Amino acid sequence: MKKEKGFTLIEVIIVITIVGIVSVIIGSMLLGVVKAWTFKINRNDILWDGRLAINRMTREIRTVRNDASVTTASSSQFRFIDSANIDITYSLSSANLNRTENGTANLLAENVSSLSFTYYDAAGTVIPSPTVSPTTDIKRVRINLTFTKNGQTFYLQSDSMPRNF
Repeated sequence: MKKEKGFTLIEVIIVITIVGIVSVIIGSMLLGVVKAWTFKINRNDILWDGRLAINRMTREIRTVRNDASVTTASSSQFRFIDSANIDITYSLSSANLNRTENGTANLLAENVSSLSFTYYDAAGTVIPSPTVSPTTDIKRVRINLTFTKNGQTFYLQSDSMPRNF
């Protein structure tokens, strides 16, 4: 009797099953890597935008011209004249943090879910309703920003002390 070369049906089914199991395991690992990479990219985008925005706000609030230059100081908006006589307003519109300069609004950051300002006097006490006219009692401004993108939320906070009062 002559021996025939080839594979039996059972051998082929076993090989297909093993290849399928290995493929599922490798696919799951690759999917995890892709998800981690996407998470990292989104996180870096949000943090980069947030840091740029809060650093600019902190830096510019330091340049308030004098204690009579703050025109609006609410929990959601801060408006002042800086040392170069530029009228600057920070406010939130939808999910956009806007910086308005002399009446022209510019987008400072996207994906902002909340913006709040807290004001402190010289003793470090929170001022619930700051005085803005004729002079302000604000000595320090705390900025709180919350960024949300693709289910990720990040909180940033910074304090700024105007130099000129």
